[in-house]
Amino acid sequence: MATYKTVYKCRECGATSYQPVIDRAANGALKPTGAYKCTGCRNVFASLRAWWEPRRSVEFQDFQGSKFSGQVNATGR
Repeated sequence: MATYKTVYKCRECGATSYQPVIDRAANGALKPTGAYKCTGCRNVFASLRAWWEPRRSVEFQDFQGSKFSGQVNATGR
């Protein structure tokens, strides 16, 4: 059996499939909500990009190289 590798997988659990979220409208009809549910962890995502795109890590800017780091002007500020 062939083994396939894909970048399109759940960012939470690694599952490679999803389902559209279906909800009942006010008139009783079943309609897609526009959200997607992972078939592995069952988390709901607002878009397909949110399902597969890795989370961004929070990066803090390093102010060590700033000309204002550690310098105090003549007024003490």
